Amino acid sequence: MKIGTKGKKIIAKVGLELMKVNFIMEHFFKWGEKEILKKLVVKNERNRPVGAQEEKYYIVTNLMRAFEKKIKENSLAPSVKSWVFNKLIGDVLLNWAERYPEAARRRKLETALPIFMTISPTQTCNLACTGCYAASSKKTAVTLDWDVLDRVVLQKRDLWGSHFTVISGGEPLLYESKGKTIFDLYEKHNDNFFLMYTNGTLIDKTVAKRLADLGNVAPAISVEGFEEETDARRGKGVYKKIVEAIENLKEAGVLYGISFTATRKNVDKILDDDFVDEFFGEKGAAFAWMFQYMPIGRGPDFDLMITPEQRRNLWFQERHLIKDKGIFFIDFWNGGPISDGCIAAGRKGGYLYMDWHGNMMPCVFIPYSVGNIKTDFFDKGKTLDDVLETPFFKNIRKWQDNYSYKKSSLDIGNEIVPCPIRDHHSEFNKIARESDALPVGETAKRSFKDEKFINDLTEIGKKAAEATEDLWKNEYHKIEDPSKVDIS
Repeated sequence: MKIGTKGKKIIAKVGLELMKVNFIMEHFFKWGEKEILKKLVVKNERNRPVGAQEEKYYIVTNLMRAFEKKIKENSLAPSVKSWVFNKLIGDVLLNWAERYPEAARRRKLETALPIFMTISPTQTCNLACTGCYAASSKKTAVTLDWDVLDRVVLQKRDLWGSHFTVISGGEPLLYESKGKTIFDLYEKHNDNFFLMYTNGTLIDKTVAKRLADLGNVAPAISVEGFEEETDARRGKGVYKKIVEAIENLKEAGVLYGISFTATRKNVDKILDDDFVDEFFGEKGAAFAWMFQYMPIGRGPDFDLMITPEQRRNLWFQERHLIKDKGIFFIDFWNGGPISDGCIAAGRKGGYLYMDWHGNMMPCVFIPYSVGNIKTDFFDKGKTLDDVLETPFFKNIRKWQDNYSYKKSSLDIGNEIVPCPIRDHHSEFNKIARESDALPVGETAKRSFKDEKFINDLTEIGKKAAEATEDLWKNEYHKIEDPSKVDIS
Protein backbone atom coordinates (compact mmCIF):
# COMPACT_ATOMS: atom_id res chain seq x y z
CA MET A 1 0.00 0.00 0.00
CA LYS A 2 1.40 3.35 -1.02
CA ILE A 3 1.01 6.16 1.45
CA GLY A 4 1.23 9.67 0.01
CA THR A 5 2.80 12.73 1.55
CA LYS A 6 -0.50 13.85 3.05
CA GLY A 7 -1.06 10.42 4.56
CA LYS A 8 2.40 10.35 6.09
CA LYS A 9 1.85 13.74 7.68
CA ILE A 10 -1.41 12.50 9.19
CA ILE A 11 0.31 9.36 10.55
CA ALA A 12 3.08 11.46 12.06
CA LYS A 13 0.63 13.88 13.65
CA VAL A 14 -1.57 11.11 15.05
CA GLY A 15 1.48 9.24 16.29
CA LEU A 16 2.76 12.23 18.20
CA GLU A 17 -0.63 12.81 19.78
CA LEU A 18 -1.03 9.16 20.75
CA MET A 19 2.36 9.18 22.41
CA LYS A 20 1.04 11.80 24.81
CA VAL A 21 -1.45 9.26 26.14
CA ASN A 22 0.45 6.87 28.38
CA PHE A 23 -2.22 4.15 28.29
CA ILE A 24 -2.22 4.00 24.47
CA MET A 25 1.56 4.26 24.31
CA GLU A 26 2.04 1.35 26.69
CA HIS A 27 -0.27 -0.87 24.64
CA PHE A 28 1.45 0.17 21.42
CA PHE A 29 4.88 -0.78 22.75
CA LYS A 30 3.56 -4.02 24.26
CA TRP A 31 2.06 -4.96 20.89
CA GLY A 32 5.39 -4.14 19.24
CA GLU A 33 7.29 -6.35 21.66
CA LYS A 34 5.03 -9.31 20.95
CA GLU A 35 5.43 -8.87 17.20
CA ILE A 36 9.21 -8.74 17.55
CA LEU A 37 9.15 -11.86 19.71
CA LYS A 38 7.05 -13.65 17.10
CA LYS A 39 9.35 -12.67 14.23
CA LEU A 40 12.73 -13.17 15.86
CA VAL A 41 12.23 -16.04 18.28
CA VAL A 42 9.12 -17.99 17.37
CA LYS A 43 9.33 -17.89 13.56
CA ASN A 44 13.15 -17.62 13.36
CA GLU A 45 13.03 -18.01 9.59
CA ARG A 46 16.82 -18.22 9.15
CA ASN A 47 17.08 -21.00 11.73
CA ARG A 48 19.58 -19.22 13.93
CA PRO A 49 20.43 -20.47 17.45
CA VAL A 50 17.44 -19.82 19.71
CA GLY A 51 19.56 -18.15 22.40
CA ALA A 52 20.93 -15.69 19.86
CA GLN A 53 17.41 -14.85 18.67
CA GLU A 54 16.32 -14.25 22.26
CA GLU A 55 19.24 -11.91 22.73
CA LYS A 56 18.23 -9.93 19.64
CA TYR A 57 14.73 -9.68 21.05
CA TYR A 58 16.00 -8.26 24.34
CA ILE A 59 18.27 -5.76 22.57
CA VAL A 60 15.52 -4.40 20.31
CA THR A 61 12.91 -4.18 23.05
CA ASN A 62 15.38 -2.63 25.50
CA LEU A 63 15.87 0.24 23.05
CA MET A 64 12.12 0.56 22.59
CA ARG A 65 11.62 0.71 26.35
CA ALA A 66 14.35 3.30 26.73
CA PHE A 67 12.58 5.49 24.16
CA GLU A 68 9.22 4.85 25.82
CA LYS A 69 10.68 5.88 29.19
CA LYS A 70 12.02 9.11 27.73
CA ILE A 71 8.60 9.96 26.30
CA LYS A 72 6.83 9.19 29.58
CA GLU A 73 9.27 11.43 31.41
CA ASN A 74 8.77 14.11 28.75
CA SER A 75 12.55 14.43 28.66
CA LEU A 76 13.02 14.57 24.87
CA ALA A 77 12.93 17.79 22.89
CA PRO A 78 9.84 18.13 20.61
CA SER A 79 12.15 18.13 17.58
CA VAL A 80 13.54 14.72 18.56
CA LYS A 81 10.07 13.17 18.87
CA SER A 82 8.95 14.90 15.69
CA TRP A 83 11.93 13.53 13.74
CA VAL A 84 11.14 9.97 14.86
CA PHE A 85 7.56 10.14 13.59
CA ASN A 86 7.89 12.49 10.62
CA LYS A 87 11.18 11.24 9.21
CA LEU A 88 11.99 7.81 10.60
CA ILE A 89 8.47 6.37 10.53
CA GLY A 90 6.62 8.61 8.10
CA ASP A 91 9.30 9.13 5.44
CA VAL A 92 11.67 6.18 5.80
CA LEU A 93 10.14 3.02 7.25
CA LEU A 94 6.62 3.04 5.80
CA ASN A 95 7.68 3.43 2.19
CA TRP A 96 11.22 2.05 2.19
CA ALA A 97 10.68 -0.76 -0.33
CA GLU A 98 8.78 1.47 -2.75
CA ARG A 99 11.35 4.26 -2.52
CA TYR A 100 14.30 1.90 -3.04
CA PRO A 101 13.07 -0.99 -5.22
CA GLU A 102 16.57 -2.11 -6.25
CA ALA A 103 17.77 -2.15 -2.65
CA ALA A 104 14.61 -4.05 -1.69
CA ARG A 105 15.39 -6.63 -4.37
CA ARG A 106 18.96 -6.99 -3.10
CA ARG A 107 17.78 -7.33 0.47
CA LYS A 108 15.77 -10.42 -0.45
CA LEU A 109 18.92 -11.96 -1.85
CA GLU A 110 21.96 -12.86 0.22
CA THR A 111 24.04 -10.15 -1.46
CA ALA A 112 26.10 -7.31 -0.04
CA LEU A 113 23.79 -4.56 1.19
CA PRO A 114 25.06 -2.47 4.11
CA ILE A 115 22.48 -0.74 6.25
CA PHE A 116 24.96 1.86 7.51
CA MET A 117 28.43 3.33 7.19
CA THR A 118 30.84 4.57 9.79
CA ILE A 119 32.67 7.71 8.70
CA SER A 120 35.49 9.52 10.48
CA PRO A 121 35.45 12.95 8.81
CA THR A 122 38.46 14.27 10.73
CA GLN A 123 41.42 12.83 12.59
CA THR A 124 41.81 16.00 14.64
CA CYS A 125 41.03 15.71 18.34
CA ASN A 126 41.46 17.94 21.37
CA LEU A 127 42.53 14.88 23.42
CA ALA A 128 45.26 12.28 22.97
CA CYS A 129 43.91 9.17 24.67
CA THR A 130 46.13 6.21 25.48
CA GLY A 131 45.85 3.53 22.80
CA CYS A 132 43.52 5.55 20.55
CA TYR A 133 42.61 3.42 17.50
CA ALA A 134 42.82 6.56 15.31
CA ALA A 135 46.03 7.90 16.90
CA SER A 136 44.24 11.24 17.07
CA SER A 137 45.43 14.43 18.71
CA LYS A 138 45.63 18.19 18.10
CA LYS A 139 48.52 17.53 15.72
CA THR A 140 46.58 15.16 13.43
CA ALA A 141 44.86 17.76 11.26
CA VAL A 142 43.74 15.53 8.38
CA THR A 143 40.16 16.28 7.31
CA LEU A 144 37.86 14.82 4.66
CA ASP A 145 36.78 17.19 1.89
CA TRP A 146 33.17 18.34 2.33
CA ASP A 147 32.17 17.46 -1.23
CA VAL A 148 33.38 13.89 -0.77
CA LEU A 149 31.66 13.50 2.60
CA ASP A 150 28.41 14.89 1.23
CA ARG A 151 28.52 12.67 -1.86
CA VAL A 152 29.13 9.52 0.15
CA VAL A 153 26.14 10.11 2.42
CA LEU A 154 23.93 10.82 -0.59
CA GLN A 155 25.15 7.78 -2.48
CA LYS A 156 24.72 5.27 0.32
CA ARG A 157 21.12 6.42 0.68
CA ASP A 158 20.35 6.22 -3.05
CA LEU A 159 22.13 2.90 -3.67
CA TRP A 160 21.29 1.02 -0.49
CA GLY A 161 18.35 2.88 1.03
CA SER A 162 20.63 3.53 4.00
CA HIS A 163 19.42 6.18 6.44
CA PHE A 164 21.75 5.40 9.32
CA THR A 165 25.23 6.94 9.56
CA VAL A 166 27.77 6.57 12.35
CA ILE A 167 30.16 9.49 12.78
CA SER A 168 33.44 8.80 14.55
CA GLY A 169 36.81 10.51 14.70
CA GLY A 170 39.02 12.12 15.85
CA GLU A 171 36.52 14.43 17.43
CA PRO A 172 33.60 15.04 15.02
CA LEU A 173 32.73 18.40 16.55
CA LEU A 174 36.08 19.72 15.28
CA TYR A 175 35.29 18.87 11.63
CA GLU A 176 35.51 21.82 9.24
CA SER A 177 35.85 21.88 5.45
CA LYS A 178 35.00 24.63 2.95
CA GLY A 179 33.20 26.57 5.65
CA LYS A 180 31.09 23.53 6.60
CA THR A 181 30.96 21.83 9.99
CA ILE A 182 29.51 18.52 11.10
CA PHE A 183 26.25 20.33 11.87
CA ASP A 184 25.88 21.16 8.18
CA LEU A 185 26.02 17.44 7.42
CA TYR A 186 23.35 16.66 10.01
CA GLU A 187 21.12 19.46 8.77
CA LYS A 188 21.43 18.73 5.05
CA HIS A 189 20.87 15.00 5.45
CA ASN A 190 18.00 15.24 7.88
CA ASP A 191 16.54 11.97 6.57
CA ASN A 192 19.54 10.21 8.18
CA PHE A 193 19.87 9.24 11.80
CA PHE A 194 23.40 10.00 13.01
CA LEU A 195 25.10 8.25 15.90
CA MET A 196 28.05 10.48 16.84
CA TYR A 197 30.94 9.13 18.91
CA THR A 198 32.40 12.06 20.82
CA ASN A 199 34.63 12.64 23.80
CA GLY A 200 31.96 15.03 25.05
CA THR A 201 34.30 17.80 26.19
CA LEU A 202 33.03 20.25 23.55
CA ILE A 203 29.31 19.84 24.26
CA ASP A 204 28.41 23.10 25.94
CA LYS A 205 24.85 24.43 26.22
CA THR A 206 24.96 25.94 22.73
CA VAL A 207 26.09 22.68 21.10
CA ALA A 208 23.49 20.68 23.08
CA LYS A 209 20.72 23.08 22.00
CA ARG A 210 21.74 22.77 18.36
CA LEU A 211 21.72 18.97 18.57
CA ALA A 212 18.25 19.12 20.12
CA ASP A 213 16.96 21.40 17.38
CA LEU A 214 18.24 19.03 14.69
CA GLY A 215 16.56 16.02 16.29
CA ASN A 216 18.40 13.39 14.21
CA VAL A 217 21.66 13.05 16.17
CA ALA A 218 22.40 10.89 19.21
CA PRO A 219 25.81 11.48 20.81
CA ALA A 220 27.62 8.48 22.31
CA ILE A 221 29.98 9.93 24.90
CA SER A 222 33.20 8.04 25.59
CA VAL A 223 33.90 7.16 29.22
CA GLU A 224 36.13 4.55 30.83
CA GLY A 225 34.28 4.21 34.12
CA PHE A 226 34.20 6.84 36.85
CA GLU A 227 36.61 9.77 37.22
CA GLU A 228 39.76 7.82 38.10
CA GLU A 229 39.48 5.38 35.17
CA THR A 230 38.34 7.98 32.63
CA ASP A 231 40.98 10.56 33.47
CA ALA A 232 43.71 7.89 33.52
CA ARG A 233 43.14 7.17 29.82
CA ARG A 234 41.71 10.46 28.52
CA GLY A 235 43.43 13.12 30.61
CA LYS A 236 42.97 14.95 33.88
CA GLY A 237 39.68 16.83 34.17
CA VAL A 238 37.98 15.04 31.25
CA TYR A 239 35.45 13.22 33.44
CA LYS A 240 34.16 16.47 34.94
CA LYS A 241 33.70 17.90 31.45
CA ILE A 242 31.79 14.76 30.46
CA VAL A 243 29.45 15.17 33.43
CA GLU A 244 28.82 18.79 32.37
CA ALA A 245 28.14 17.67 28.79
CA ILE A 246 25.60 15.11 30.00
CA GLU A 247 23.76 17.75 32.02
CA ASN A 248 23.68 20.02 28.97
CA LEU A 249 22.26 17.22 26.80
CA LYS A 250 19.63 16.30 29.39
CA GLU A 251 18.58 19.93 29.76
CA ALA A 252 18.23 20.31 25.98
CA GLY A 253 16.29 17.05 25.57
CA VAL A 254 18.81 15.16 23.43
CA LEU A 255 18.74 11.36 23.27
CA TYR A 256 22.25 10.26 24.23
CA GLY A 257 24.24 7.22 25.27
CA ILE A 258 27.74 6.22 26.27
CA SER A 259 30.57 4.20 24.80
CA PHE A 260 33.63 2.74 26.41
CA THR A 261 36.73 0.73 25.67
CA ALA A 262 37.39 -2.31 27.79
CA THR A 263 41.06 -2.80 28.64
CA ARG A 264 42.81 -5.24 30.93
CA LYS A 265 43.04 -2.44 33.50
CA ASN A 266 39.39 -1.36 33.65
CA VAL A 267 37.37 -4.39 32.54
CA ASP A 268 36.62 -5.55 36.08
CA LYS A 269 35.13 -2.16 37.01
CA ILE A 270 33.65 -0.78 33.82
CA LEU A 271 30.33 -2.64 34.04
CA ASP A 272 30.03 -2.44 37.79
CA ASP A 273 26.41 -2.02 38.93
CA ASP A 274 27.18 1.30 40.61
CA PHE A 275 28.56 2.73 37.37
CA VAL A 276 25.70 1.35 35.26
CA ASP A 277 23.01 2.48 37.71
CA GLU A 278 24.39 6.02 37.83
CA PHE A 279 24.71 6.48 34.07
CA PHE A 280 21.43 4.79 33.15
CA GLY A 281 19.57 6.08 36.16
CA GLU A 282 20.46 9.55 37.36
CA LYS A 283 22.39 10.57 34.24
CA GLY A 284 19.77 9.25 31.83
CA ALA A 285 21.82 7.39 29.20
CA ALA A 286 19.62 5.48 26.72
CA PHE A 287 22.17 3.08 25.20
CA ALA A 288 25.73 1.84 25.50
CA TRP A 289 28.36 0.53 23.08
CA MET A 290 31.51 -1.28 24.13
CA PHE A 291 34.78 -1.76 22.27
CA GLN A 292 37.39 -4.20 23.47
CA TYR A 293 40.83 -2.64 23.14
CA MET A 294 42.57 -3.57 19.88
CA PRO A 295 46.36 -3.20 19.38
CA ILE A 296 46.08 -0.78 16.47
CA GLY A 297 46.54 2.99 16.26
CA ARG A 298 48.65 4.82 18.84
CA GLY A 299 51.12 2.70 20.83
CA PRO A 300 49.67 -0.79 20.25
CA ASP A 301 50.03 -2.71 23.50
CA PHE A 302 49.04 -6.37 23.92
CA ASP A 303 49.09 -5.85 27.68
CA LEU A 304 46.04 -3.59 27.32
CA MET A 305 44.01 -6.34 25.64
CA ILE A 306 41.61 -8.13 27.96
CA THR A 307 42.60 -11.72 28.70
CA PRO A 308 40.50 -14.67 27.46
CA GLU A 309 39.34 -15.23 31.05
CA GLN A 310 38.30 -11.59 31.39
CA ARG A 311 36.46 -11.84 28.09
CA ARG A 312 34.50 -14.81 29.38
CA ASN A 313 33.65 -13.01 32.62
CA LEU A 314 32.65 -9.96 30.62
CA TRP A 315 30.06 -12.06 28.78
CA PHE A 316 28.23 -12.75 32.06
CA GLN A 317 28.30 -9.08 33.03
CA GLU A 318 26.89 -8.12 29.65
CA ARG A 319 24.05 -10.65 29.83
CA HIS A 320 23.20 -9.21 33.25
CA LEU A 321 22.88 -5.72 31.76
CA ILE A 322 20.83 -6.87 28.78
CA LYS A 323 18.47 -9.37 30.42
CA ASP A 324 18.29 -8.31 34.08
CA LYS A 325 18.68 -4.54 33.83
CA GLY A 326 17.00 -4.08 30.46
CA ILE A 327 19.75 -1.94 28.93
CA PHE A 328 20.47 -1.54 25.23
CA PHE A 329 24.09 -2.66 25.38
CA ILE A 330 26.22 -4.03 22.57
CA ASP A 331 29.79 -5.28 22.78
CA PHE A 332 31.15 -5.32 19.21
CA TRP A 333 32.92 -8.63 19.87
CA ASN A 334 31.08 -10.59 22.55
CA GLY A 335 27.82 -9.39 20.99
CA GLY A 336 28.44 -11.32 17.78
CA PRO A 337 25.37 -13.57 18.25
CA ILE A 338 23.15 -10.46 18.12
CA SER A 339 24.38 -9.56 14.63
CA ASP A 340 24.80 -13.09 13.24
CA GLY A 341 28.56 -12.69 13.46
CA CYS A 342 30.93 -10.20 11.86
CA ILE A 343 29.14 -7.37 10.00
CA ALA A 344 32.18 -5.85 8.26
CA ALA A 345 32.88 -5.47 4.52
CA GLY A 346 29.34 -4.44 3.58
CA ARG A 347 27.69 -7.73 4.48
CA LYS A 348 23.91 -7.79 4.18
CA GLY A 349 22.71 -5.90 7.23
CA GLY A 350 26.28 -4.81 7.94
CA TYR A 351 28.54 -1.85 7.32
CA LEU A 352 31.85 -0.50 6.02
CA TYR A 353 34.20 2.29 7.05
CA MET A 354 35.71 5.44 5.54
CA ASP A 355 38.43 7.44 7.28
CA TRP A 356 39.52 11.10 7.15
CA HIS A 357 41.63 10.47 4.02
CA GLY A 358 38.76 8.79 2.20
CA ASN A 359 40.33 5.33 2.60
CA MET A 360 37.70 2.62 2.23
CA MET A 361 38.03 -0.17 4.77
CA PRO A 362 35.89 -3.14 5.82
CA CYS A 363 35.71 -2.07 9.46
CA VAL A 364 36.89 0.62 11.88
CA PHE A 365 39.18 -2.00 13.44
CA ILE A 366 40.52 -3.41 10.18
CA PRO A 367 43.09 -0.79 9.07
CA TYR A 368 43.50 -2.15 5.56
CA SER A 369 42.20 -0.21 2.57
CA VAL A 370 40.92 -1.07 -0.92
CA GLY A 371 41.56 2.46 -2.15
CA ASN A 372 40.57 6.09 -1.80
CA ILE A 373 36.91 6.86 -2.46
CA LYS A 374 37.72 9.97 -4.51
CA THR A 375 40.82 9.13 -6.54
CA ASP A 376 40.27 5.37 -6.92
CA PHE A 377 36.50 5.31 -7.24
CA PHE A 378 34.59 8.57 -7.81
CA ASP A 379 37.18 10.10 -10.18
CA LYS A 380 37.04 6.89 -12.25
CA GLY A 381 33.27 6.88 -12.56
CA LYS A 382 32.80 4.23 -9.87
CA THR A 383 30.45 4.14 -6.89
CA LEU A 384 30.21 2.74 -3.38
CA ASP A 385 28.91 -0.48 -4.93
CA ASP A 386 32.30 -0.90 -6.60
CA VAL A 387 33.93 -0.74 -3.17
CA LEU A 388 31.80 -3.70 -2.11
CA GLU A 389 32.97 -5.70 -5.12
CA THR A 390 36.71 -5.38 -4.43
CA PRO A 391 38.48 -8.72 -3.77
CA PHE A 392 39.29 -7.84 -0.15
CA PHE A 393 35.67 -7.07 0.75
CA LYS A 394 34.37 -10.10 -1.15
CA ASN A 395 36.88 -12.46 0.49
CA ILE A 396 35.99 -11.20 3.97
CA ARG A 397 32.31 -11.79 3.21
CA LYS A 398 33.17 -15.28 1.96
CA TRP A 399 34.93 -15.97 5.26
CA GLN A 400 31.87 -14.66 7.16
CA ASP A 401 29.58 -16.95 5.18
CA ASN A 402 31.75 -20.00 5.78
CA TYR A 403 32.30 -19.29 9.46
CA SER A 404 28.77 -18.51 10.56
CA TYR A 405 26.55 -16.22 8.51
CA LYS A 406 25.27 -18.75 5.97
CA LYS A 407 25.67 -21.84 8.11
CA SER A 408 22.73 -23.84 9.44
CA SER A 409 22.10 -23.52 13.15
CA LEU A 410 24.20 -26.38 14.52
CA ASP A 411 27.14 -25.74 12.15
CA ILE A 412 27.55 -22.05 13.00
CA GLY A 413 30.97 -21.09 14.32
CA ASN A 414 31.27 -19.61 17.81
CA GLU A 415 29.83 -16.11 17.34
CA ILE A 416 31.11 -14.89 20.70
CA VAL A 417 34.44 -14.77 18.84
CA PRO A 418 33.20 -13.52 15.43
CA CYS A 419 35.96 -11.13 14.39
CA PRO A 420 38.38 -12.15 11.61
CA ILE A 421 41.16 -9.72 12.56
CA ARG A 422 40.93 -10.13 16.34
CA ASP A 423 39.72 -13.68 16.87
CA HIS A 424 41.01 -15.47 13.74
CA HIS A 425 44.03 -13.39 12.87
CA SER A 426 46.07 -15.90 10.90
CA GLU A 427 43.11 -16.49 8.56
CA PHE A 428 42.56 -12.74 8.26
CA ASN A 429 46.21 -12.10 7.48
CA LYS A 430 46.06 -14.64 4.68
CA ILE A 431 42.93 -12.99 3.25
CA ALA A 432 44.54 -9.55 3.40
CA ARG A 433 47.70 -10.69 1.65
CA GLU A 434 45.89 -12.62 -1.07
CA SER A 435 43.53 -9.68 -1.68
CA ASP A 436 46.28 -7.06 -2.05
CA ALA A 437 44.85 -5.03 0.83
CA LEU A 438 46.81 -1.89 1.68
CA PRO A 439 47.79 -1.40 5.35
CA VAL A 440 46.80 2.06 6.63
CA GLY A 441 49.10 3.72 9.16
CA GLU A 442 52.50 2.79 10.52
CA THR A 443 51.18 0.27 13.03
CA ALA A 444 49.30 -1.69 10.37
CA LYS A 445 52.29 -1.58 8.02
CA ARG A 446 54.57 -3.01 10.71
CA SER A 447 52.16 -5.67 11.94
CA PHE A 448 51.14 -6.82 8.45
CA LYS A 449 54.31 -8.91 8.09
CA ASP A 450 55.43 -9.10 11.72
CA GLU A 451 55.33 -12.81 12.51
CA LYS A 452 55.37 -12.22 16.27
CA PHE A 453 52.39 -9.85 16.07
CA ILE A 454 50.52 -12.33 13.86
CA ASN A 455 51.28 -15.31 16.10
CA ASP A 456 50.52 -13.46 19.35
CA LEU A 457 47.15 -12.16 18.15
CA THR A 458 46.28 -15.56 16.66
CA GLU A 459 47.04 -17.26 19.98
CA ILE A 460 44.89 -14.78 21.93
CA GLY A 461 42.01 -15.49 19.54
CA LYS A 462 42.35 -19.25 19.98
CA LYS A 463 42.33 -18.96 23.76
CA ALA A 464 39.29 -16.65 23.68
CA ALA A 465 37.45 -19.25 21.59
CA GLU A 466 38.36 -22.00 24.06
CA ALA A 467 37.24 -19.85 27.00
CA THR A 468 33.80 -19.20 25.48
CA GLU A 469 33.04 -22.37 23.52
CA ASP A 470 30.89 -23.87 26.29
CA LEU A 471 28.89 -20.63 26.50
CA TRP A 472 28.24 -20.73 22.78
CA LYS A 473 27.09 -24.34 22.87
CA ASN A 474 25.09 -24.28 26.10
CA GLU A 475 23.66 -20.76 26.22
CA TYR A 476 22.78 -20.21 22.57
CA HIS A 477 21.87 -23.67 21.26
CA LYS A 478 19.10 -24.18 23.78
CA ILE A 479 16.33 -26.71 23.23
CA GLU A 480 13.15 -25.18 24.64
CA ASP A 481 9.87 -23.62 23.63
CA PRO A 482 10.86 -20.15 22.28
CA SER A 483 7.31 -18.83 22.65
CA LYS A 484 7.71 -18.90 26.43
CA VAL A 485 10.18 -16.02 26.60
CA ASP A 486 9.03 -13.70 29.37
CA ILE A 487 7.91 -10.29 28.05
CA SER A 488 6.27 -9.05 31.23
